[in-house]
Amino acid sequence: MIDIDNRETEDQELWKQLPNTEGEERAELFIQLAQQAIYRLSGTEALALAEEAHEIYKAMGAKASSIAMANAITGIGYSLKELNRVDEATKALDGAIDLLRQSNHPFLIDTLRTKASWYGEEGNWQKALESYVEAAQINEVDGISEFYARDLFSVAHCYHELGKFDEVITYALKAREIFKSEKMVFEISWCDLNIADAHAELGDGQAAITWGQRANDIGTLRKDNEMICKSKYVMARGYKILEKYQDAESLLLAAGELVAKSNDWPQITKIERELIAIYRLTERDTEADEAERRIATLTEIVN
Repeated sequence: MIDIDNRETEDQELWKQLPNTEGEERAELFIQLAQQAIYRLSGTEALALAEEAHEIYKAMGAKASSIAMANAITGIGYSLKELNRVDEATKALDGAIDLLRQSNHPFLIDTLRTKASWYGEEGNWQKALESYVEAAQINEVDGISEFYARDLFSVAHCYHELGKFDEVITYALKAREIFKSEKMVFEISWCDLNIADAHAELGDGQAAITWGQRANDIGTLRKDNEMICKSKYVMARGYKILEKYQDAESLLLAAGELVAKSNDWPQITKIERELIAIYRLTERDTEADEAERRIATLTEIVN
């Protein structure tokens, strides 16, 4: 409640200042007001305010700094995103990115990541990949190693969504090496999990088990149920590839117990579908039919 009151007070102060300002100072106030509107989830108001700032900078011509102009355009992008006009929002960010790229401004990388995340939310993984790759290239030269590794991991994730699993392994290994140099145990476990999953997709059961066990070891030490669950799931896939169905089933049942009380319906569904495959492979059709009925019930509700 205090935070809301503070924001309202800040809003009022900004509006009081507005009549006495002009030029760049006035544009900056409009941008601040647009930010406050976004905090209130008022995309329409935020868009109008950000566009006012943009018009002021355009009228200033060469007197307006490229950074200020980029800031206004970014505000337009965030406002459009709030209005669920994502295609227009990402195009707006492209304009800001062009200006930031010209000046080699530090905000360039964050803006690239923002655009990538928006594309990811829309399922446009190729476009997301392009933005993350550019961010990684900049960070490789000028950035902090941790953030470079995070960008590489994001690249690996995009490749996973695109079904390019050899590239997943390549980039996750690169990220892992940097995370290891920084002793970032949690991040390494996620690299290991992604590497394991990629090996499973490529049909290398033993590699899936080996890398999955690494992720599981860290998850167990950290008492991280999500990591334990997902690593058991990927190891089970490895055992299934090797036709060790009893081992696969035991791991899937254990993973199912861990995720059962969560709302992670996609993971629950993945585990059940793998169990169905095991039941079919071991000629237990009644159990498979029952599991398929459960999945159908869930799918009807959550999809």
